[in-house]
Amino acid sequence: MKLKVKTLALFLLALLLPMSLFSYEISFSKKFSKSVTPDLLSTYISISVEDKSEKFINKHIEIFNKYIKNNDDVNKYDGSFTLSPKYKYFKNTQEFIGYVGNLRYIIKSKNASSLNKFINDLIEMESKYNRQNIKINISNVSWTTSTKLYDNSLDSLRINAMTWIEKYSASLKNILLKDCEVKSIDIDKTSKKFTKNINMETYSSKRVSNIAPDNSTKEIKIDAVFLLECK
Repeated sequence: MKLKVKTLALFLLALLLPMSLFSYEISFSKKFSKSVTPDLLSTYISISVEDKSEKFINKHIEIFNKYIKNNDDVNKYDGSFTLSPKYKYFKNTQEFIGYVGNLRYIIKSKNASSLNKFINDLIEMESKYNRQNIKINISNVSWTTSTKLYDNSLDSLRINAMTWIEKYSASLKNILLKDCEVKSIDIDKTSKKFTKNINMETYSSKRVSNIAPDNSTKEIKIDAVFLLECK
């Protein structure tokens, strides 16, 4: 009886052994990319006012702040105002000479002409005062992708990766004569939001006809790692 049980076990092992020998996993990666044109202009605005009088500084800062807040042609972010004392140093002594007020905003717009008009109007406001102690600084104008465009592009790439691996695994059946099942898909973003930065001079008391840098397409990429089981 023991001999028959042993023989049956060996027979079952012999049947299962070929299946295990020819069942295997395949792991590989593939990049997917999508060309996207950045759709959002961004710039940093700083307005500084220097004077001995806090009242003078607050009055003129509020004039610019009111214009910026009430402008509906651009989007405003991270507005802040600081007021700091200013000193003159001479022979290890300091002399108080007034205050410096700084108003800062990040300005964004999808429309270059709207951003240009916004900047031009600010500069015209500055030129009306014709004072050296009121200055506007504009820097780091750049094209970047909006969150919506970037996320939609990633979703599209993920769908492309999943569609591709399903078609690929099905095609292996005709080549390998095996059923290959997708066990896992690990998708890693290989590119973050891209920007095209242009360092700009300080614009003050002059007209700006076009501050938008040239725009060009960029690639958003993902790296997909696939694991297949073929048997």
